[in-house]
Order: sequence, then structure tokens, then C-alpha cells
Amino acid sequence: MAAQRLITMLLINKLVSRAAPYYGALAVGLTLAVTLALAIGAWKLTRDSAEHEASGQFEFRTAQISERIADRMVDYEQVLLGASGLFSASASVERHEWRAYVESLRLNKNYPGIQGLGYSRRIPAAAKDAHIRSVRAEGFPRYTIRPEGERAEYTSIVYLEPFKDRNLLAFGFDMFSESVRRAAMERARDGGSTSVSGKVTLVQEADTGVQAGVLMYYPVYRTGMDTETIEQRRNALDGYVYSAFRMNDLMRGIVGVIPDIHIE
Repeated sequence: MAAQRLITMLLINKLVSRAAPYYGALAVGLTLAVTLALAIGAWKLTRDSAEHEASGQFEFRTAQISERIADRMVDYEQVLLGASGLFSASASVERHEWRAYVESLRLNKNYPGIQGLGYSRRIPAAAKDAHIRSVRAEGFPRYTIRPEGERAEYTSIVYLEPFKDRNLLAFGFDMFSESVRRAAMERARDGGSTSVSGKVTLVQEADTGVQAGVLMYYPVYRTGMDTETIEQRRNALDGYVYSAFRMNDLMRGIVGVIPDIHIE
């Protein structure tokens, strides 16, 4: 349609130009007007064509990125399902066993973007003091549950690998004490499925280079207990396996650097 309008304007311009000797200034004015309309039409045609091509290219690229992100998140979910299976297959998982398991996954190579893979244990208020003594006896004399305060239950991070650098800051943190994390943990607990939190600032963040974060949870239930109903799942809950992600690192790990697209 745009091409037909352009051809029509060209024909009109030609006819008006031929009439110029007979109609003088009027024909000249008409010629200028038609020429201006012709130029505007050609500009709009070029602009619309460029915008259409750019829009199509953008939609294609973003669809590729979205698919890549979705596929990678499924991979991360499988990591948590495997970690949950480790607990299901054992009466208890010790710290060295968790470390060996995570090291076998080779996270940096096979799952780039994961800041850490951890286990957060559910601790009833009545068992808090005994739990702290138990972890301190493992060689962590300053261990405690953070933040301080009396609550009905706690979910302290007891295992987190790699257990070094930024991840040391998360040791002992009660994720259930923070509303965004708690909402995701409750969804995982009640649904018996994977749940991803909203935007948070990870406790691993230091004073510089702070990034937005997100966490993925999967519930671990005590072996042999019924988990058919929500109430049964709540009673059977032992803790959560979870992955922590720093968003800039996660996106670089999934899609790399994209020079012509900005991701926010």
C-alpha cells in the first residue's frame, strides 16, 4: 500500500511539472507541495520499513534469550531435585557429604550463575539451643542463628557450598525471618515443589559491587512421613535445599554479553 501511494505521488508530480509552463506560479506551488509530500511519504516508508525490521529482529532475539533463561532455570531446578534426593536416600547428610556432593556437580563449569547451593534446616524454638551447641561442636564456636530474637521456628543456613568468600556471610542466617524469602519458602513447603523468591539482596553481598538477588527453594521432608496434604507437609518439613543467585552473574552465565540488547 505504501509503495502504491509513492508511485501515485510520483505520477502526480510529473503531471504537475508538465503543466508548469501553462499555469505559472500555481503550478510551481503545486509542484513544491507535491514534492514535499513525496519526500515525507518516502521518509515514512523508509522509517516504517526500518522499524518493522528492527522490531522483528528484537522479538527474535528476546525470544531466544527468554528460551535460554527458561531452559537454564529448569537445569537449576534439577540440581535442587538431586540435592533433595541426597537427603531422601540417607538418614542424615553430614557436612562433608554435602560438600562432596556439591563439588561433584562442578557448579562453576556446568551451572554458571549459581552463587551457592545450600541447605537450610527447620529448627523449632524448643530445639534452638541444642542446635546451636551441635553446630558449634563441629568446629564453629561463634555460630549462632541470625537475626537474633525469639520466633516460633527458625530455618538456619547450615550448609552452603562453596563454603568460602561471600558465602561465609550467609552461615546461620534464618531466611524465614525475612518476608520475601519466607513467602517463597512457604509456597515450596505447602506445594511440595520448587519456588522462586522475589527480588532480594543476598546476605552474601558486601559493601561494594552489590547486585540484586533471587533464591530458588525445594522442600526436604523427613523420610517416612506422609506428605499428601498441606498439613502433613508442614509437619514433615525438615528443611530446604536452595540455590542463591546474584542476578548480574546469573545473566552473564546464561546469555553472556549481548552488545545490542540491554537486559534489566
